[in-house]
Amino acid sequence: MSKAVQSSKDNTLALVGQLVEMCRLDTLFRDLYLQRARTLLAPVFSRGSYLRLKENTAQLPWLEQQLRAGVERSDWKRCTDLTTRLRDVRTAVEGGAPFAKLAETIYERAADVSIDVFSSGLNVLVGVPTENVLSYRADALNLLLKLERADAEKKDFYARRLSDFKQLAIVTDVSEKTKDERVDAGQLQEAALGALDAGDLSKLDQILASFNRQPAIKHQQEETVDLNPAPAVTDLGDDLLYNFTVQTLAAASGLGLTPVRTQSRRQFAYLLPHGWQPSFRKDEVKKWSKEKISRLTFPAETTDGAREAIDFYLLNPFITSGGTRYRICLVAEDFLLEDFPEPETITDEPSKLLDRLKLNTRWGLSRTEIEDALLEHGHEVIEELQLDPEAFRLTVIPADLYTHLGPQRGWGQREMWTHFDGYRVLEGGKLQALAGGDKRFGGSHDVVSFSPDYASSKVMSRFALVQRRRMMDWQKKRT
Repeated sequence: MSKAVQSSKDNTLALVGQLVEMCRLDTLFRDLYLQRARTLLAPVFSRGSYLRLKENTAQLPWLEQQLRAGVERSDWKRCTDLTTRLRDVRTAVEGGAPFAKLAETIYERAADVSIDVFSSGLNVLVGVPTENVLSYRADALNLLLKLERADAEKKDFYARRLSDFKQLAIVTDVSEKTKDERVDAGQLQEAALGALDAGDLSKLDQILASFNRQPAIKHQQEETVDLNPAPAVTDLGDDLLYNFTVQTLAAASGLGLTPVRTQSRRQFAYLLPHGWQPSFRKDEVKKWSKEKISRLTFPAETTDGAREAIDFYLLNPFITSGGTRYRICLVAEDFLLEDFPEPETITDEPSKLLDRLKLNTRWGLSRTEIEDALLEHGHEVIEELQLDPEAFRLTVIPADLYTHLGPQRGWGQREMWTHFDGYRVLEGGKLQALAGGDKRFGGSHDVVSFSPDYASSKVMSRFALVQRRRMMDWQKKRT
């Protein structure tokens, strides 16, 4: 291999590695980074090459075992054949080794959903302290600058993402500062007692002077739980209106997608300040907030099931399939929807959209299978609709859209669930996929969560093409 070819491969690997790292840092656009990474890596190390590498790697222990058995039986002809084969397989594995880790992420683990550590409060659920969030932002800025210089074809995309990250402000966690101050005070107290025991009054004077410079922190405060969580963002922003072209609507109709404009639900914005905060991890705070929500005024037609759903969404952390903080969208918005009645039986009508996604059915799919299909083929659907992939994303229907539209369309009247876009985040960052709509547990207000690998014949997939702006948390919501 010439130096020029090797240098080109090395540059490609470096670029692909930077794109993969940006998938972790800029989760809402993770699909676009991955698609670009696949495009760049495929000529150097295709999906087929990766699958052969996996097969060869799995063969090595078997070949070594067979060769050992041949030696023990003195079967020298077979040993010669096995040695040649083992040598060839080892060479192939060694040749693919530089690509293995990146290829695994791009080709096999692409459906993994990452949590956006920059979204409001989510960093605490994955154990990332505020100072590390600042470091992650610096990493993102550095990587985007490198990508902007090295990948001319996508230069404008990287520049737009760079602009958003430059505008990202990260607020230092005051509670961490208070904790540090308490630790320092405790250390000073121990030092003062040590100086007193040693009879060193000069040192004691120095320590007392340090005490006097410390901010007053009452011992009582250390035992008190803050029952005033930080206020949530209440600015709903502009309506997410979009005028689809005639060409887009014609293509959408062919795929079974219908344009829908929701009604504004801004009157419910008063609920948002009661939404999940990191302080809810303390049982006392979560209980206090739940009691406060129970005293709120709701419209007379609000059912018990609806109240339970509101509690569930307010008191727990959720993310979208883009990894960002999920909040119910209360503004009017335009999107494209598979707007068919819920079927009475588990049957599949012909669907060009499912064909485009290479899915044989909309029933019994795990969320992992769905995310993989959307990542692999969703961008092709967006291109067919002549829409901007930076502005639109194909997903299963978001929970708030299902709940809002369900009663008008008769959804939630069957003993079945529908996949909802997004995940419930458990402690430690473990994710549970959302679904709902079973008439036995609340109908259109029913919501459940389960493992992303869970599959049941009674869970259906309904797809929607939504604007990415509904998924944005800290990003600039461009109109």
